[in-house]
Amino acid sequence: ELLRRLVSRDHTDIRVLSLYAFSAFEQQRFDEAVAAWEMMLKLLPAGDARRAGIERSIRLAQEK
Repeated sequence: ELLRRLVSRDHTDIRVLSLYAFSAFEQQRFDEAVAAWEMMLKLLPAGDARRAGIERSIRLAQEK
């Protein structure tokens, strides 16, 4: 709940989005995890090394 409130307050904080996404994934709230990771992709520059890991996480969540 705390992470959800933090995301709603500032949806541009990559660290909060990441924590929220992984928390949602662990709780099997896959749609919420994907939404947070997709927000992260919109915020990260094209060449950012984290993009590949986020894209893998999205694919994994979509398979669930």
